[in-house]
Amino acid sequence: MGSKNPSPYGGGFTVVDEDKVLIVREDIFKEGFTNNEAEIRGIKFALEYAEEGDSVSTDSLCCLSWVRKGRSKARPDLYVLLDQCNDLFNQKKINLLWEAREFNLAGIFNEENREYYKQLRMEDENEKHLKVLMETE
Repeated sequence: MGSKNPSPYGGGFTVVDEDKVLIVREDIFKEGFTNNEAEIRGIKFALEYAEEGDSVSTDSLCCLSWVRKGRSKARPDLYVLLDQCNDLFNQKKINLLWEAREFNLAGIFNEENREYYKQLRMEDENEKHLKVLMETE
């Protein structure tokens, strides 16, 4: 995926448990996708997965604030998603907290597995190109 924000390709999120075991890693192919939208989608998944009273952490103070408020003046396009997150946060009494990026377990997982996922994406792209070539013959 691209590193531009917003991305012309998409982005994604990763959720791990407290033992750094992968729960989900999702790539989202959507033009105009931003890192904040990816973060909110990851928080929503974590909130859905969490049990009542669990802790969910993020390395985005901005997104943490938006989820706690259930809205963002800067991103009205995320109102529905943020409202859903806020409902889960309140209903499940989740401890939503900020962690610096270097201590965020999902970020650490991504860094440790960056080359593996890069290779998977390259293999996927190669398969797509090969399929197109075979279809045009």
